[in-house]
Amino acid sequence: MERIEGSGASQLVQLIRAIGYNSDITIELATVTAEPPELKIKVDHMNVELEKDDLIVAQSLTKYKRKVNLKSEGGTEISVTNLNPMAPPFKFDPGAIFVGQGTINFSGININSANQTIKEAELEFIDELKKDDRVIVVGINQGQTYIILDRAVMY
Repeated sequence: MERIEGSGASQLVQLIRAIGYNSDITIELATVTAEPPELKIKVDHMNVELEKDDLIVAQSLTKYKRKVNLKSEGGTEISVTNLNPMAPPFKFDPGAIFVGQGTINFSGININSANQTIKEAELEFIDELKKDDRVIVVGINQGQTYIILDRAVMY
């Protein structure tokens, strides 16, 4: 690199121009034109649609499952839908003792002062990309591949 001359501000500008510009990576906005599994997007400044073979998608924008541990302290509310609409309503009596066999249908239970721990629960994330979603993309390999980083939201 040759010697940079001028004032401090001028030297800084020249230095940024010399090493600060990276033409290998571009950050763009795009619109989803077709949903997965046949994902397509249209980058704002391009006239063509990019197909799934040209795209890498962040996992958070796909349908996926994760294992988690859940912990609740100081109260939990659990609600369950009655699967038998013909069954009479059930009132929960915490002092009741149930003997025998059968099924109890209920619409909810409140455990106001209980701590709850669920180990190795599975969460399924289903909010994958939809048509017309705006996304933030990064072009790499001279624009041959695009990485979809996240949805773009404007307020």
